[in-house]
Order: sequence, then C-alpha cells, then structure tokens
Amino acid sequence: MACGGIELVNVSKSYGRLRALRGVTLTVRPGEIYGLLGPNGAGKTTALKIIVGLLRPDSGLVRVCGVDVVAERERALRRVGYVPENPVVFENLKVIEFFRLVASLRGIPREVFEERLKRYVQLFDLEGELGKRMGKLSRGNAQKVLAVAAFLPEPDVLVMDEPMSGMDPEAQRAFREEVARFARKGAAVIISSHQLPMVERLCTRVGIISGGRLLAEGALDEIRSRVGAGADAALEEVYLKLVGGGAG
Repeated sequence: MACGGIELVNVSKSYGRLRALRGVTLTVRPGEIYGLLGPNGAGKTTALKIIVGLLRPDSGLVRVCGVDVVAERERALRRVGYVPENPVVFENLKVIEFFRLVASLRGIPREVFEERLKRYVQLFDLEGELGKRMGKLSRGNAQKVLAVAAFLPEPDVLVMDEPMSGMDPEAQRAFREEVARFARKGAAVIISSHQLPMVERLCTRVGIISGGRLLAEGALDEIRSRVGAGADAALEEVYLKLVGGGAG
C-alpha cells in the first residue's frame, strides 16, 4: 500500500501558558527528506512528538500515510521509524536483546531480521556492543542502536530528532547514506537537526520554525530568494536571516 507521507494541518500545542506550536502546516512527501530547523525551544521536538503520537495536539490534523495519528495512533505508527532527541533505552537489556524485542514487536520474520541486523551491525560498527547492557552504552553508540532500531522494520516514514548526536564521523556518514537510501525507495523522512551543513547536503526541502510558527519552507533556492540571499548563500546564512539569532 502506498504511503501518503506526513501531513500537519494547522497544528497547535500549548504547555500551560507556553504556546509551543501556533498553527503549523507542513507536508513531507514520499521520497522527500525534510529538514526541520529552528533555535532551541522553537517547537521542533513538539512537532515530531505529535507526528509519532507521543503528544496530542490541542487542535489541527496530523496524518501519517493517510491515517489520522490522534484517532488511529497504532495503525498510523506501524509504518514509522522514530529516533528521539534523548536516548530512551531499556537500560538492563543487552543490545542484541533490544534488537530482538524490536523485531518481535514489529513483526519482522526471524530470517529477515538476522539478515538486516548483520548488515547494520557491520554498517555502524556495533559488533562489540551487542552483548553490552543498553544503559552502559556511550551517547554515540546509543544513538546508533536507536537508529538501527528505526531502520530495521524498513519503514515508510522516518521521524528523527537530532539523530546523529554523539556519533563519530564514520557513523554519521553511514547514517546519511542509509537515510538517502530510504528516501530513494519512497520513504518520507523528517529530520530535526542543528547540524546545518548536514541538512544542506542531505535534505531536499527545509522548514524553519521559530516561536512555534513555521517561518519559511521549501527548497533552499526558494528560501534564499525569499530572504534576499545570494544564489550561493549557505543554509546557515539563510537561517540566521530568518531567525535573527544563532543556530544553537
């Protein structure tokens, strides 16, 4: 069944008096890698948690593969791989046990799981980590394990919040290549990151959010034109023109 990607329509979310999202509308189409950018506290993580059903919007519509996430969360998320901003792990499980748990929960046949896992263990240099407890992993290795867990089901949608934090350069390269492979196969990918050079190289479209509002979105050339930046302006320059501050 074809996936319709990710849709947010006029989505708002508040935490008490703090308005985290203010009528955000965006679409991530199949085959697209969408970079969601913004300063700390802009609403990026809130938006991604709403997409995967960890938060409920106060208003607006959220669909994944054409399925309403609020009304049918379990059905919507069957086709989603998610990497959270902060590693949330089963501390006492060994890494191999965690991967087997993921395979069981996602219904991956044993032979398929073993073949995919072998490839990912080699790709992310995790052979020496399989017998370790999840709670003993370094931040970078925890991120690699969570990325592999997201990739294993071969999802139609990838939702990733600062997914490369702590990864070494080799793992970052492997991660980028794997995300690009999923996009070529038709997956809809949304990544929140402060690594603007990576976003500029990897993403086909970007959205820049600040104060809970989507300030601009589109291909980089379109956003350059909107802010009056030169044709060769880096994403960092365009970003700073829009948000008026640092990228941290």
